[in-house]
Amino acid sequence: MAIGFRRPLRRGFTLIELLVVIAIITILMAILLPTLEHVRHQSYIAKCASKLRQIGMALSTYSNENHGDYPRTRYAPGSPPTAGTGAASPDPFAASGPQPNDVSAAIYLLRRTQNVSAELFICPYNDVTTFEPDTADPLTHSNFTDYRKNLGYSYANPYPSKAVEDGGYRLGRNMRATFAIAADLNPGTKAKGEGDSRNHEDEGQNVLWGDGHVTWEQSPALDVDLAGFANRSIYQNRAGQTAGLPNDKDDSVLLPALQ
Repeated sequence: MAIGFRRPLRRGFTLIELLVVIAIITILMAILLPTLEHVRHQSYIAKCASKLRQIGMALSTYSNENHGDYPRTRYAPGSPPTAGTGAASPDPFAASGPQPNDVSAAIYLLRRTQNVSAELFICPYNDVTTFEPDTADPLTHSNFTDYRKNLGYSYANPYPSKAVEDGGYRLGRNMRATFAIAADLNPGTKAKGEGDSRNHEDEGQNVLWGDGHVTWEQSPALDVDLAGFANRSIYQNRAGQTAGLPNDKDDSVLLPALQ
């Protein structure tokens, strides 16, 4: 008599077991996702800081070649700052080039003179503005094609009034260590909370200081600067103007700003 073989019974998961597994996976995701997002965000901050350091080195090289001065194009003392003008002009200092006091044209000089890549000027992370490298030939252009997309950082306004310049304002390698030379893009009229840059979800900004070091600041305000002014934002002059002129030799207002 043939002996039959029984196939082992396959026992599936019960509904309760499946629900328990799903619950465990959900809990693990809830724990891990914020951690992963934090790590990713810290990586973006580090990349941004690295780019600002490289911009600082390019500024230092430029100053060594230009009597200690940092870049600026045509200057009209007392006139308001501009940005994004005269991009197609082959000469940044010609009357047909950028308008006087163009801040983006000033920083663009690094592309023309220091062979700085277009990639260096875009923030590695932003959920407000889509940054993209400028593809134009810097030797035949005098400004970013569209600074709102090609420039993710703001630069200290190098165009003071005549009185402030006579008072000692000279943007260059001799700025004090606590002077803000550049930082993540000025939030301008789109500022939220304490007025942080929107490059990092309003959580803070990387700042390039006068001695070349870069720090992550959770607030744009300086508690007290050397002139004794408290709670002054690096994105505004001492008069509280976002797109204003420096008020004295130690007043740093970073431009351009979001409109």
